[in-house]
Amino acid sequence: MAGKLTPEGEVIAAYGAAMVAAFQVLINCLEESDALLPGQFPDALGVYMEVVKSRKGEVSDMTLAVLHDIRTATQD
Repeated sequence: MAGKLTPEGEVIAAYGAAMVAAFQVLINCLEESDALLPGQFPDALGVYMEVVKSRKGEVSDMTLAVLHDIRTATQD
């Protein structure tokens, strides 16, 4: 890591990492029970992100960044 995070930054980073891990576990459970096809979640999230990017002001850049991290982490 290039620089040291502030205490607030550390909390935000930990929250993001925990959220990504929770989604990975949820997706694995849904795929194992055949409720979700492999790759279906990240693909659907990608479509959602493209739709909201076209609507200015509805989703913040920070939210899109978190969604991007979740999508990247849940791709095979």
